Amino acid sequence: MAFPILLVHGVCRFDELWREALNVDNSADPDLDNLHYFKGIRTMLLKKGFSVFHSNVPWAAPVEDRADNLNKNIVDLLADTGAQKVNIIAHSMGGLDTRHMLYKDREKDRIHERIASITTISTPHGGSPFADWGVKNLGALIPLAARMKIDIRAFRDLTTDACRRFNDTPEVIEFEDKMSQTIQIFTYAGRQNYWGVVGILKPSFQIIHSFEGDNDGLVSVKSAKWRDEFFQSILNHTDHLNELGWWDLDQLTAFESPAALAKRIHKFYLDVARKLPF
Repeated sequence: MAFPILLVHGVCRFDELWREALNVDNSADPDLDNLHYFKGIRTMLLKKGFSVFHSNVPWAAPVEDRADNLNKNIVDLLADTGAQKVNIIAHSMGGLDTRHMLYKDREKDRIHERIASITTISTPHGGSPFADWGVKNLGALIPLAARMKIDIRAFRDLTTDACRRFNDTPEVIEFEDKMSQTIQIFTYAGRQNYWGVVGILKPSFQIIHSFEGDNDGLVSVKSAKWRDEFFQSILNHTDHLNELGWWDLDQLTAFESPAALAKRIHKFYLDVARKLPF
């Protein structure tokens, strides 16, 4: 049986408000899939003959909690499909969730033995200076949100210090060295200029650019690479939302049409899928 693909979302699923009401996750309806975080990407890959599913982990929860939920997503998917392994395509924090999941479960159930490949797209493997800025200037909102039953602790896990501590842990390095011998790993980065990035990302673009240069509005190219041996290429003229197929009106004069963007991004995901082990 071919290995299925699991599309793993980032820290804040902006489709969360309508996700449960419309049941957009793994819906067979292309119109509903066009409302998903990964805009129409599952439908496109299904039409090309791939077996594709969406993940669902808690909105902005700590990476350890998200990793536990992702583990369950994968175990359930493998049980439901009867597949031996799964290919992961993760956007943004989804890549960190994946790495923490694999390391955390390395001795218990050894979930890494059920993973065929990991592809990360603009994952802040090295953290994000914007998260540093947010925690420094708005960190008081995290306990305030908790009192309102809103969990946004994930943003602490996206800081450069938090990611550096994880990346520099000798046991993590040793495990990931061994893991990379049996799991194919591919990383991609997005890059856009200030005028092309969607308006809501312009402040974060400037903060990140001042520290790490080229970025997609939320994650720098440098951070997205992880290790040089894993890095594949840069998606030029592509911001953090464009990487998912989403487009905004303020990009009308600086970027491309929604149809042109969808065609380009869908081709990117199809090219990625065709490289995966099956």
